[in-house]
Amino acid sequence: MRSCLIVLKFAFALLILALPVMAGAFDYKSWVPLLPAELGGLKKIGKHEGMNMEMNNEKWATLTQTYGDENTDKEISITIVCGTMAPQMQQFKSIPKMKMETDDQIMTNISVAGREGFLIFDKNEKSGYLMIPLGNQMLITLETENAADQDKLTAIATELPLDKFKCGEK
Repeated sequence: MRSCLIVLKFAFALLILALPVMAGAFDYKSWVPLLPAELGGLKKIGKHEGMNMEMNNEKWATLTQTYGDENTDKEISITIVCGTMAPQMQQFKSIPKMKMETDDQIMTNISVAGREGFLIFDKNEKSGYLMIPLGNQMLITLETENAADQDKLTAIATELPLDKFKCGEK
């Protein structure tokens, strides 16, 4: 009986020590099943690229998947990032609220599925970036080549299961 109590105390102590580590851990693998088979009418190209990172006591995770079509030069990449100190998240937070349009480019804050994002669209190249924060720790970025216009890019973003992406635990 006494040895059973010692084992239980030891297991409990390990659990308490592991809680802070588990609470702050992110794992890109939890997002892989949420990636759609098609995005904007394009199929996945190759395998996803993911990374869990820890540096200077900060943790973050990223996942990128590219979609395309063999018969055209259309391509879409989605990148999912979790972690307040991830470089992509820091870059997004540094973008001021703004609206700018020239003959060549549009840069503007934009609403996507009820979320405030930021759009950069090159009218000549028909390419763009759309960044959509999901809370203060997570960011979804869509990058596209040969999008008809900014509305097409935002429509593609609504195909993603934005409510299902979470900063999951390892």
